[in-house]
Amino acid sequence: MENKLKTLTIVGASGFLGRSIVDYAKEKKLLKWKINKITSISRRRIYEKSKKNLYLKYITEDIKKLKKLPKTDYIIYAVNSSNNKNDKNALKNFICMLKKLPKKTKILFTSSGAVYGKIKSKKKYSKSKILTEKEFKKLGKQGYKVSIARLFTFIGKRILTEKKYAISDFIKAGRFHKKIVVKSKFKVYRSYMHSYDMVKWLLTILVNSNIKCPIYNVGSNENISLQNLARIIGDIFNKPVEIKKISSKKIERYAPSIKKAQKELKLKINYNLRTSLYSIIK
Repeated sequence: MENKLKTLTIVGASGFLGRSIVDYAKEKKLLKWKINKITSISRRRIYEKSKKNLYLKYITEDIKKLKKLPKTDYIIYAVNSSNNKNDKNALKNFICMLKKLPKKTKILFTSSGAVYGKIKSKKKYSKSKILTEKEFKKLGKQGYKVSIARLFTFIGKRILTEKKYAISDFIKAGRFHKKIVVKSKFKVYRSYMHSYDMVKWLLTILVNSNIKCPIYNVGSNENISLQNLARIIGDIFNKPVEIKKISSKKIERYAPSIKKAQKELKLKINYNLRTSLYSIIK
């Protein structure tokens, strides 16, 4: 029975995370985790063709209105809206549907490093994630095999379609403009995990889900300032970099400690920052 191939369902699959999992699965396969079928559920219509040893199914539906979840071995709950009320309603319906599935299904909630409260602009977002984490911990106490991954910042080919990240702005500027401009008036430090490392980490955390609801940080521990990040990207594209004068002593850091995942799950970082950048730029 242990050799039986598994199914994975991604709830909230149209964003960077969901698309990156499918990208990885199509290129690298998920047979290490014995997964040969992925069902993607999202409000926005997305589609990728199935491949040998990988069956892809797509359900286009708002999770708040979905009537039932497909029978599945694993679930990644990655619903992420800008509206807290929508998040609450989506979670409520998800839990209702989940209780119709066998408790052997393993579930991972993709939370955020924002729950640590380091970035004030993400206060509402972090509050929503904290509330959702509490619900998943309750599921663990009810006998469900659950886990939580607190995500930080990432890099991968799908990041280029995102408008809200400095790194995607820098890469687009390097590719299409005469120079790269860093507008931040204070020091901002980030770390960037490659999407392929992210997928490996998430799936490993998922298969190790249990009733204790373990929580792990997911991200790179290689810190870099946005100013230095822009310089590296400028070097790659051979474009000048304009850095606005630092006028504030404020320092913003958003990078994880990943010692717990490294120690307990033997996870490691395979792509450093430069390797990650070259993998999506060249």
